[in-house]
Amino acid sequence: MHGLNTLFSGWQDTVSDMRYWLWVIGMGCLVSCVSEAPAPSWSDKPMASFAGHWEVDYARSDSIQTQLNVSFREVQRELRRQREAAERGSTYQGSRIGDLDTLVALAKMAELVTDADLLQIEQDARHVRIDRENNFALTCDLDGSQSVPSQLGAEQCWWDGGQLHFSVFMPDGLSIHHRFTLSADVLSLAQRTHLMAPGVSQGLEVVRIFSRFDPSNRGYRCTETLSKGRVCTTERVVE
Repeated sequence: MHGLNTLFSGWQDTVSDMRYWLWVIGMGCLVSCVSEAPAPSWSDKPMASFAGHWEVDYARSDSIQTQLNVSFREVQRELRRQREAAERGSTYQGSRIGDLDTLVALAKMAELVTDADLLQIEQDARHVRIDRENNFALTCDLDGSQSVPSQLGAEQCWWDGGQLHFSVFMPDGLSIHHRFTLSADVLSLAQRTHLMAPGVSQGLEVVRIFSRFDPSNRGYRCTETLSKGRVCTTERVVE
């Protein structure tokens, strides 16, 4: 296996490599090593029950393409301000947002880590497991040992009294943070995913809203991609 420095220095080159390393991240939960990431404090407040089946609500969820367009406009404004400063003979004082290639790569990674349209959550007094369609599961022990050392860096989970957090920190600076919040009526689940990478000063955040559903009463399946947008297909309903 090549070094992580080589991989992540060219991580924007191919989406297939990203998908492979997302699988490795999931398997990395089984490998122990020293973690240097700080451990957040665990709340003593009883955790809400996230257990059940959930499907994405597209009407209330972010579009990654929209988020990418926002980032493009911010970069364009930054470039315009730099050009205007150069024309005045002054130095641009604003903070750099990042280059377009890195932003596109970050958006592709965001698409991969948030592409699950279905969630199945199992929870008991000791642990939570979030099985995500087409992605690796997120698991968290509820005994306060929220930091799980990984061969790829560090993985953490914690309960802050109102939200459940999962974070993955890569050795070369890429970080992925999921934050789950249950609605007051326990019928909706918000997943906020924030990604940060070297080369950009502002990360990319994608919000996905999930609704409870009965898995035995679905007649369709939808996915959303950067290239084709929302694509829906019919599927057999289980009697």
